[in-house]
Amino acid sequence: MTGRIWLFPILAAALAIIALASCEDATGSVGDDDDTSDGGGTDGDADGDTDADGDTDSDGDTDSDGDTDADGDGDGCSEAAKSIYLVDSNNSFYRFYPPDKQLVKVGVLDCKAGGAQPFSMAVARDGTAYVLFSNSMSTCAGIYAVNTETAECVEKTPFACGFGLFGMGYATNGATTTDETLYIGKAGTAANGQLGRLDTSTWKMTPIGPTAASPEFTGNALGELWGFFPKSKKIAQIDKSSGAEIATWPLSLDTNANAWAFAHWGGSYYIFYKTATQASTFIYQVTDGKMTTYMPKTGTTIVGAGVSTCAPVVPE
Repeated sequence: MTGRIWLFPILAAALAIIALASCEDATGSVGDDDDTSDGGGTDGDADGDTDADGDTDSDGDTDSDGDTDADGDGDGCSEAAKSIYLVDSNNSFYRFYPPDKQLVKVGVLDCKAGGAQPFSMAVARDGTAYVLFSNSMSTCAGIYAVNTETAECVEKTPFACGFGLFGMGYATNGATTTDETLYIGKAGTAANGQLGRLDTSTWKMTPIGPTAASPEFTGNALGELWGFFPKSKKIAQIDKSSGAEIATWPLSLDTNANAWAFAHWGGSYYIFYKTATQASTFIYQVTDGKMTTYMPKTGTTIVGAGVSTCAPVVPE
């Protein structure tokens, strides 16, 4: 009897262990290889995917390169938004990547502008170009939004022409933000121009302060605004709050120009310039105040240049 009493507790304990193990396997609460409690079937974790971060790859975002855009650098910019864009007097629209020294034709603008011609251009960070048109009386004929990847005229903006003709360019609001502002500079023959800020959500212009005459503007991701002033033959960094010149580089240029444009890229500044005696636009590069001829005889007359604040601020 004593022996039978000893064996029974052992057998009972063994059966209890087997029953507990079977219960745990059935509920999926231990050894989660085949669970269904997280929506992921056989994923082995609790977030409904195949890894531990809540998405479908191993980097914690929604694409395959570790950031939130398509090129792997996390700046929110497409590669197309990092080039300079140009428009000529015949409405041809070009992409210009300076290291290649080549104008690549994207298409021809068909903006239904009633015979008006492009006068100036700026490019936003999202890759939209805004092209100012001028009519035969050399007055503003409106600003049109253009897709830089197709040269398609998307729409005529609600901008009401009341500032005359002007150059324009985007600059970020500081070196640590991607928020940007469109700045415009009044053209004309007067001794002084005027700097303004254009809000593209309302298309209202706010005057800021005086500048030298007939500027073209460009900006960069460092929050800097720069102007090219052909009549006074200089490039200047502009105080965005007042229009005052922070730094000035004098240039050796013929002032008898009939077409010009201006853009920053990779730490240098590019002047697109045609005089009355030249058959087509020359491209000059200005780096640290030193100007060199970059591309002579482009074969066309460039009247507008735009570059977004996505463009590099150091050489590539």
